[in-house]
Amino acid sequence: MYTAVEKIFQRKTGVQSRANDIVIVDVDGCMVHDLNGPSVVRNFNKIAETVKNPAHHLVALDHQAPSPNVNVSNNHVLLREFAHRHDIDLVDVMQGVCHQVMMENGKVLPGSIVLGTDSHSCMYGALNAFSTGVGAAEAAVILASGQCWFRIPETIRIEFTGKLPEKVTGKDIILEIIRILGEAGANYKCLEFGGSAMDQLSFDTRTTISNMAIECGAKGAIMPFDEITEQWMKEHDICGGEPVSPDPDAEYCRRIEINLSDLKPLVAVSPDIANVVPAETLESIRVNQVVIGSCTNGRYEDFAAAAEILKGKKVAEGVRLIAIPASLKVQGKMLESGVYQTLLKAGASLFPPNCGPCAGLHCGLLGDGEVTVTTTNRNGAGRMGSKLAKVYVASAVTAAYSALNGFISCEEK
Repeated sequence: MYTAVEKIFQRKTGVQSRANDIVIVDVDGCMVHDLNGPSVVRNFNKIAETVKNPAHHLVALDHQAPSPNVNVSNNHVLLREFAHRHDIDLVDVMQGVCHQVMMENGKVLPGSIVLGTDSHSCMYGALNAFSTGVGAAEAAVILASGQCWFRIPETIRIEFTGKLPEKVTGKDIILEIIRILGEAGANYKCLEFGGSAMDQLSFDTRTTISNMAIECGAKGAIMPFDEITEQWMKEHDICGGEPVSPDPDAEYCRRIEINLSDLKPLVAVSPDIANVVPAETLESIRVNQVVIGSCTNGRYEDFAAAAEILKGKKVAEGVRLIAIPASLKVQGKMLESGVYQTLLKAGASLFPPNCGPCAGLHCGLLGDGEVTVTTTNRNGAGRMGSKLAKVYVASAVTAAYSALNGFISCEEK
C-alpha cells in the first residue's frame, strides 16, 4: 500500500501520511557546505542563538578548498567559527567531500530524513534514507528548530533485472535512467530502486546512482536496505537506524524496468546531461583533460577500476589526468592497496580530497575549446571552466580508457 518514502514520513508524523500531503517533521541531520554556508550562518543569526541537535549536523569546506582567494578564506573562517561555537562537526579543507563524509561519519542512518545545502544530497538515499537539497534559509531553520516542512513526493519505482556487463558501472546505469526520464521527468518525485539484480550493485555503485537522481529532477532516491548496505555500515562502524521497505502493493506514479544486460558504457554529451549516447560513438573526439573524482565517483571502487586499466601504462601525450578521492578514508585505502601509486606512475595528478573542478571554481578549470571526460555530475556550458569548453560525463572506466587513448573510448585502442 505504501512506498518507502511514505513509510519514512509516516514514522515522523505518526499518521498514515501519503504522497502530496504537506507535513512538518523532525529532521535527523543537515549538511552545510562552504558555497552557501555563509548565507546559512547569516540567516541563522537572525532567528536563533543555539543549534538544536548539533551532533546531527556537519559543516564541510570542500567546494572551494583549498581556498582560491581571500574572500573564500574569510568565508571559511566564518564557517569554522560557527561550527566551533555550536559544537558542530567540521570537515575542514582537503579532508573530504561533504556527501561522502556525511555518510562515512554516521550522520545518515536507514529510515532517516537528512538534508543538505547541495542538490546532490539525494545521495544519502543509498543508505535507505530520504534525503534532498535545501536552500540557505531552510537550512538555518533546520539548525534552529530541528524541523522542516515537506510535500511528500510521489514515487517512481525502478526495477533492475539481468546481469551487469563488464565495463558497465553505476554511472552508466544512472545515465540510462536520465536518458529515459529526461532532465525534468522526475520533478519532485522520489526514485525507489529494487529488482532481482540489486545484489549485483555494490554500495559504491548505489551511491553514484542516488547522487545523480537530481539530474532528472528527482527530489530523492531510495535504495533498499540489504546485506550490501549492512556490510558497508559495519565497515564504517555505523549502527542503528530503522530500515524501510515498500509494501508489495505500494502505489507508484510510474514503473520502469531496466535490464542491465542491455547496457553499454554511456556518455552524457555536452552541454546536455540527458543527451546520453554509447561511448563507442564518440571516438572521434579528442580529449585534453580527464577527471576522476567528485561526490559522484570519488570512491575507492572508481579509482581501483581506473588503476586496473592504467597499470603499467601511461596516459596519452597531451592529456591531463586529475584524480581526486572523496575522503581521507578513500585516499588511505588507495595508498594501502597501491591504487594511488599506480595512478601516479601512469601520469595522473592526485589531489587531496575536495570537489575539484566539478563546480568550475578552481583546481583544473578548462580553457576555450578544451574537452574533458569527467566522472562529475553536470556538463552545462561553463560548468568546469570556459563556456566554450566541452564537458562529457562518463564512468571512471570510460574516463580511464579516454585518458589512455587520448580520445573518448571505452576500451584500449
